[in-house]
Amino acid sequence: MKKILFIVFLISFMFAKEYSIIAFSTKKFDLKSAKLFIKRFPNGIVKKYTKFVEYKIEPFKSYNEAKEFLYKVKKYYKYPLIVRYNPNLGVVLYPKKNNKHNIFIINNKNKYKVKRTSLIQKNESKIDKSYLVHCKNKCGCIKNKAYNWEINKTKIIKNLNVKVKKYLEINNSKQIVYLNQEKNTLSNENNISNLNFGCKFPSTSSLIYYIDLYGNYFKGQKYTYQKDGYLGNVKLGFMYEKYFWDNWKFYTDDRIILSKKRINHKNKSNLYLDINELYLRSYCLMCNYLDILIGRKKTKDYKSWWFDNYLDEIKLFHENDLVTFDIIGATRINNNIITNENSSKYKLKNSGYLITNINYQFYYKNNLGFYYIYEDAKPRDIINKQRIHYLGVYVNGIKGNIKYWGNLGYSNGKRHYINYSKNFDGYGLDIGGIYFINNKNGLGINFAYAQDKFTQPLISTNYSDILSKNFNFYYYGMVFNPTVENINILSLYWLYNINNYKKVITLLSLYNQVKAKKENYNSTYLFNTNGNKKNLGEELNIIYQYLKERENKLRIGFGYYIGNGAYDYLKNKNALRIFINYRHYWK
Repeated sequence: MKKILFIVFLISFMFAKEYSIIAFSTKKFDLKSAKLFIKRFPNGIVKKYTKFVEYKIEPFKSYNEAKEFLYKVKKYYKYPLIVRYNPNLGVVLYPKKNNKHNIFIINNKNKYKVKRTSLIQKNESKIDKSYLVHCKNKCGCIKNKAYNWEINKTKIIKNLNVKVKKYLEINNSKQIVYLNQEKNTLSNENNISNLNFGCKFPSTSSLIYYIDLYGNYFKGQKYTYQKDGYLGNVKLGFMYEKYFWDNWKFYTDDRIILSKKRINHKNKSNLYLDINELYLRSYCLMCNYLDILIGRKKTKDYKSWWFDNYLDEIKLFHENDLVTFDIIGATRINNNIITNENSSKYKLKNSGYLITNINYQFYYKNNLGFYYIYEDAKPRDIINKQRIHYLGVYVNGIKGNIKYWGNLGYSNGKRHYINYSKNFDGYGLDIGGIYFINNKNGLGINFAYAQDKFTQPLISTNYSDILSKNFNFYYYGMVFNPTVENINILSLYWLYNINNYKKVITLLSLYNQVKAKKENYNSTYLFNTNGNKKNLGEELNIIYQYLKERENKLRIGFGYYIGNGAYDYLKNKNALRIFINYRHYWK
């Protein structure tokens, strides 16, 4: 299957309960291509309708579920469709009914009445019926589309240069939606087609307000004094996005922050205006081969092991194929405001970064990639400045009930403290996975190791949703939370899904130094190690989250760290931390 031709349209998702993703080919049925399609998408099915082959993935219980899956499908087939699920449409070509893949549970009450109707009335005999859909654009990019399918709303894509000879009339007891296409003859083929929908067009922009409440209390280790304190803040903000000029998006997230903290008996209160994100990006700028983003955006890798920060950047990227790439030049015009547990440990004003990434999706939801990062950081804090080159390879993916990940990195450069410096020329790794026993429970394990001469970039956070989507947590522990440098870490996880909105993660981490020496892994809660013993300690975390997207979010976390031999000189080697975070959205 060498040439895939698509038209993108979305037709009334409000009242439908199930959806399908389909991709069309004008080629004749190809068993080899069909088998490859089923290998990539085990719940796929290949059907024939009129004279074209339909590669179909079905059914999905909701539009959001189908839209999320669409992101992966487009890497193989550009511009697939999301349509209402209809098991009666088309003749199954592969797999056959006795094939194990072809198993669907169909509720007759949800079936839609479908009939085929010709668009052409008077001049039907003059129309070539050899194809249902024909896309003029050879490279597969529809330049005249108004919006990109990635918009997570029911947006209508219009002004397509296509020929559509037939259409589907989907009849529902609640709503009838018609798709009409003006006739295109050879003489007017270059004219812009006109799509008319029986449903109302939604807005091309959106505005959402939110309030965020955060509190953090900790009681750290004790030597000549006790490390303790609290941090609280209130954020009142809004998120605004607008799509314009056919394939551009503007987005901003701005808020006012009232913050109060007490750390080691020192009080401080502040009122900030924080521009969290503000950027302009393109979709399909150069026929799906290159796009651009300019502005401040949260930039992160899969596991936040290499980078995870809000950077002022210029980004060139390609995201619509099996092989994708990013080239990012970034800095921070002002210092990032540390307001909650997902904040950088270091100030980044005037720091510079060059980030390049190449990713290859070698199998559906399975990726292999490469990173090169150059860091010229100037925190002017515990670390005065740091100039380091990083090279890394990674792999991540899902296979059956197992989700896995791995990073292997090399760092070379120099870090300057106030009174001394340290050279880096070493290796580090992080590898792990989780096995989902059932819909409720998942058990995971992770191992990290780093030589004394290896470190992570200062923009990494080790804070990610590797176990469950949108459930971020510190996967090395929320108290100790070390940079992977001269250390090995064994972490065990238990993910428990209470229901669709409520989840709990339990974490147990064990820490040891590779080489016994004086280090400070987290200056907020911990003192330096003694340099004589390698055993750092262990930590237990329990994190609860309730999440109803774009409505309410509640997170409560408890972490307790038990220090061991490396902290023998302290009066109290242990540390405790508790946090709570609530966010509410409204329009």
